[in-house]
Amino acid sequence: CTHERSTCRRCLRRWIRSEFESKVWNQISCPECSVRMAYGDISHFAPSDVFRRYDRLSTKAALESIPGFRWCIAKGCKSGQVLDEQHRTPRFRCVACKASHCIVHQIPWHKGETCAEYDYRCALPTPSFLVSVVNSLHRTDGTRKKAEEEASKKLIKETAKKCPGCKWNIEKNTGCDHMTCKCSKCKHEFCWICLAPY
Repeated sequence: CTHERSTCRRCLRRWIRSEFESKVWNQISCPECSVRMAYGDISHFAPSDVFRRYDRLSTKAALESIPGFRWCIAKGCKSGQVLDEQHRTPRFRCVACKASHCIVHQIPWHKGETCAEYDYRCALPTPSFLVSVVNSLHRTDGTRKKAEEEASKKLIKETAKKCPGCKWNIEKNTGCDHMTCKCSKCKHEFCWICLAPY
């Protein structure tokens, strides 16, 4: 801003630190007129640690605004470069660390595959996914079997009676009330209605 400064240097330094830590880095405003402070004012008045971070972010933003600029994504590499307009390949090769990565997918270069082949491979189910599906089906199948068994037990409880001789479940379908247990060890004969021996 262009007005005469009435804030002391110490308060201005505190103000800049507070603004930097609580706002977007490039939105530091003047404490007197609320106009966004210029780079030169921040470099002159900001505490050195704040200005170093501000300068780094400012440089990064300036580089990223250049058409065709790309950062290297290799671990530990802080380099970047401008790719010319004739750069038609999705493969980026860093001039600093020589690492290659895919601009489209933002991953290390998928060696031996085009981007389309990589996309196709990624769309296929992985072996671990297939195993999880099979396990899920087995769990579902087991759950279904358990439910069927519970339903069967409930039906037996509602329609069958226990043989007075061996306690085997017996169901009456048709005919008279004279029952003979089909258990090979028992063969007990009893009345279906009162369970008395015949």
